[in-house]
Amino acid sequence: MILKLIRTLHAWGGVTLALLLLLSSVTGTLLIWKEDYVKLVTPAAQVDFIPTPAALARIADAVEAGFENNDILNIQFATAEFPLTKVTLYDTNYAYLDIQGNVVDEWHMNERFEEWLYDLHHRLLLDDLGLTITGLAAITLIILVLLGVISFVPLRRQFARGIVPKSVKRLELVTSHRNLGILIAWPLLLTLITGVILAFPFQAEELLLEEHRRSEEYSDNMVVGLDDITGEGTGDWLPAMERTLAVFPDAVIRGASVPSGFSIHRILAVQQPGQWNRNGTSMTYIDEEAGYMDLRIDSSTFPLVERVYNAGYPLHTGKTGSLLYKLFLSLCGFGVACLSSFGLVSFIKSKLKRA
Repeated sequence: MILKLIRTLHAWGGVTLALLLLLSSVTGTLLIWKEDYVKLVTPAAQVDFIPTPAALARIADAVEAGFENNDILNIQFATAEFPLTKVTLYDTNYAYLDIQGNVVDEWHMNERFEEWLYDLHHRLLLDDLGLTITGLAAITLIILVLLGVISFVPLRRQFARGIVPKSVKRLELVTSHRNLGILIAWPLLLTLITGVILAFPFQAEELLLEEHRRSEEYSDNMVVGLDDITGEGTGDWLPAMERTLAVFPDAVIRGASVPSGFSIHRILAVQQPGQWNRNGTSMTYIDEEAGYMDLRIDSSTFPLVERVYNAGYPLHTGKTGSLLYKLFLSLCGFGVACLSSFGLVSFIKSKLKRA
């Protein structure tokens, strides 16, 4: 009785969200290769680049010269793999700069194809409403995946029949759906859980991290390892970058925030060895004028829950720096598309047969 109820809930819930899951899997798989696509269609990205502090400082100076500081929200620096710098600006405007600091393209919201694809995947082109829908759908799908795993157990011997349907008969589609589902259940759960965190970041931070961040030990760690360099010019981009790499040996500079009416600091984000998040979760805050290093945030000292939380973004997007992981996620995305298709078609066939 309980098993029958579980299968009914799984079937009706699955068919309700099948098209959304199919859309998310296809768009998500394409977005794994977003930077490769941008490189392919952008001649300025088809160059060799070594992200030295001098080269990145030159780009940062160009960003400040080309845009109002109060409009600059974030800088994602060019890398050897992706030699374009992305600048996030006020009011959902963006820009790409080449390695010389020249503006390659500027756009608003989702005017570029790959940004439109991201908006479709993340927000269904519906702004915050779409983000809420995708987040709630992901939570529902987590439950459905767990129900599917439970319903598989009594029929586990049928796994020997494989994941490729031998025909389009309903029984074959159901069997393939069940077997494929159990095969990709854990990667799918990982994608769904990290997707929920990305859809509800503020709620996730409050639930998972707020208690740790309020501790005295957490705050004290931010003033450990500071340098004592001050004086005129020591807060400029090049010395700020060199000082950041001095207090974070072997790190790589990934991003920055500029001084503005909201902050007196140059904030530099770095990725340390062994960390997956290529946006940079370790940071220094350096006073632009006086040169004081006021904060040094070492994400390697964060509580385990926050380090796992920071790994969510690269695990979801494939931006871990590993080609094998990107291929693995792409294969899983194709599998999820097949999973939703098999389930949807078999459900429709069952209803048509009864009718």
